[in-house]
Amino acid sequence: MLYDKNPCYDNYDMKFLVPESAVPVFEMALEGLASALLTRQIEKGKDKGKWEVQAIFEEQPDSDEVAGAMKFAAETMKIKMPKYQITPMPHKNWLKESLISFPPVIIGKYYIYGSHVKETPPADKISLLIDAATAFGSGEHQTTQGCLKAMEHITKKFKPESVLDVGCGSGILAMAYAKTYLKKVDAVDIDPESVWVTSNSAKENSLQNLITVWESDGYQKVEKSYDLILCNILANPLIAMAKDLNAHLNAGGIAILSGFIYDQEDDVLKAHTDLGLKFIKKYHVKGWTTLVVGKN
Repeated sequence: MLYDKNPCYDNYDMKFLVPESAVPVFEMALEGLASALLTRQIEKGKDKGKWEVQAIFEEQPDSDEVAGAMKFAAETMKIKMPKYQITPMPHKNWLKESLISFPPVIIGKYYIYGSHVKETPPADKISLLIDAATAFGSGEHQTTQGCLKAMEHITKKFKPESVLDVGCGSGILAMAYAKTYLKKVDAVDIDPESVWVTSNSAKENSLQNLITVWESDGYQKVEKSYDLILCNILANPLIAMAKDLNAHLNAGGIAILSGFIYDQEDDVLKAHTDLGLKFIKKYHVKGWTTLVVGKN
């Protein structure tokens, strides 16, 4: 049966079991391949205590790419390759369905919720309506949480006038800054879908006059420098773009970097401190790291 030609089966999924400590690494490895990643702890039976990771694909994935990602994660964690099988699923917008199941998220002074939540946002929080659907950044992921915490802490004393969000995804970081300080924010992403989602999210939050978003491969189409750069992507792109970040960061500026696990933080930090940037602070959230660096 050729599933990819059957209109009733144009979604695919895979499930596998790993120790809790390995969950962040497998999430990171599959982030760019899967449309949604769901995790849950097994509470009964012979696998009690392990975690099930489910990756959902909106089209048939490349089996070699999946195998490579799984091998990378297993070798990183020094565990045996988990058993998995990619299987077809009946047609459904699984990513949207999974997001609808998420309750609101409170991170410091931010209240992040989807349009399915009917309760009035708390008056003492800064509310952000996010229906990410096809872009990374619903507030649920640990890297987004780390970035929001870092941004909240550093801006108690540091008041940047110009801000850039690189790899903006849903636009959550750009919107958080714009709504908190009523300052303009530029945002870029290599994915045109993310550009559309960020633009739409800005309108939903009445921030369209404060957020300018465009498609760019990293800093390729960024023409000026900034006081604050937010960059929540992955370790290797962060390392590869360190020189570009340094070139686009004003003197006295700060960058918030995230999207990598504990074991990768030294490499990411070194790539930036080797350029003269100084380490300021780091945040750990359930296996993931957010770094704050500054420019003299």
